[in-house]
Amino acid sequence: MKIAILSLQSRFGDVTGDCVQAEKTAAALRALGEDAARYFLDVISGAVYNESNELLGNWADVFGDMDIIHTIPPIPFGNIKRLPKVKAKLVASTVFWCSPTYWKVLLRTKPNFDKEFAKLIVRELLGRVGVRLLTKFDGYDLLLPNSEAEAENVRKYCRVKTGVRIVPVPNGIDPIPDDSERLSRPEGVPDTDYMLVPGCFHPRKNQETLIRALSDFPHPIVFMGSGVLLEKCKRLASSRMIFLGHIPHGTSEFYAIFKFARLVCLSSNCETPSIAALEGAAMGARPVVPLEGGTREYYGDDAQYLDPLSQNSIATAVNRAWVRGRLSEKQRMRYRALTWQTVAEKTLEAYGE
Repeated sequence: MKIAILSLQSRFGDVTGDCVQAEKTAAALRALGEDAARYFLDVISGAVYNESNELLGNWADVFGDMDIIHTIPPIPFGNIKRLPKVKAKLVASTVFWCSPTYWKVLLRTKPNFDKEFAKLIVRELLGRVGVRLLTKFDGYDLLLPNSEAEAENVRKYCRVKTGVRIVPVPNGIDPIPDDSERLSRPEGVPDTDYMLVPGCFHPRKNQETLIRALSDFPHPIVFMGSGVLLEKCKRLASSRMIFLGHIPHGTSEFYAIFKFARLVCLSSNCETPSIAALEGAAMGARPVVPLEGGTREYYGDDAQYLDPLSQNSIATAVNRAWVRGRLSEKQRMRYRALTWQTVAEKTLEAYGE
């Protein structure tokens, strides 16, 4: 079976969770013996590029003999529909969430989203009576959300082909290195317990609200990541907040930062479910995550859940999680079992169905 794992060329080089999912899924499928490769598409010209951003040819030439084209993150079907037809079945990992909370968080730093928010209210009202307006998945043959909650969100808002299957496939993480327990405390982090906030500095990640909510938090907070809002967040931060910048994924420093964290916190508008939080939980940090998205299906009672629109909710969730402390060895092991190999196996099962 020939499988193309496809993303938009404009996403080339991104380190967002959906692009990580695409890269890791392709590699895990190959490890299981499948003919799977990673590609990038320019939807305007139909040109296809490889992982090194080298031009391979046009859509029809590259994908003419493919069995499956699996888009991660999803490419709206309207863009694919304009390209020449190929025999491959179309699959999308939906990476999708739509709700008033989602847009309200963005509106705090992006006032030009007013029109989008108005559209959302219309979609919300119509969705409640079974009228679905979004067409981004309407031509796909199989949809693979990261949770049942995400599947329900897709069913509520999106048009799909009659009879299309929607099969939840969980997200995963790299296997935790065997020597991770022997790692020393890395430079730049406090010598006491701290809360870790990993992720790019982007409006939907909502770090500004988190910083304001925890201005009087008595324990250190370590931010790991870069992005367009980094400098603004630094200006808002208290003296107990530390910014490490981007730390290369998979390095000893990366895992050491997680190892010594008491909590891992994301105050995003939603998470489906956050690869960074999964990695934190696998290293023993207790998750503090938004309730929207698929988080409860992954973390259950291990996590504290917050409302990203409420500073009081964020502060309360963080304080309660701090009192609860790190996860137990048994809890950690459950998250370490959620590997990309498992993701690839479930993806193949879904292809077969």
